[in-house]
Amino acid sequence: MVKSTVRFPEPVVEEIESLVEEGQFESKSEFYRFSADYVLSRTLDEYEPETIDYDAIEAEVIPAEERELGGDGDDDGPPFFDSVAFVRKLALRGKFSDAEDFIDHQYVPGDRHAVLLEEILQLYREDAATEDRPPAPEHDPEPTTRSR
Repeated sequence: MVKSTVRFPEPVVEEIESLVEEGQFESKSEFYRFSADYVLSRTLDEYEPETIDYDAIEAEVIPAEERELGGDGDDDGPPFFDSVAFVRKLALRGKFSDAEDFIDHQYVPGDRHAVLLEEILQLYREDAATEDRPPAPEHDPEPTTRSR
């Protein structure tokens, strides 16, 4: 292994030390090796982690839902893409309050899916508001006259 010196802010080191004290990691070195491997494995498709017991550490430290990138992972609400389709259908029909009610009843406030659905709904609202405005009147350029 290669030794490398890295400087961290004191609060970061204190948090890492508390994870070691709690038994999440055997040592600060294990934390640093795992962290680097984890980021590289998420960033580079072909990267294979080299930390000893990497899979066991990952399973213990990072919840399964967070490891499934792009997956719904939520059993407490409807599938997200079904919700997107339903909110879209309501929005296209101008039933914005029905779409809001759906989001409010299916998701808890602050849920990442609820936030995205509300953003999508806002885009449809803005489009509808733009379509309701009368088109800007086209005006011919005024003839210019020169006086001397």
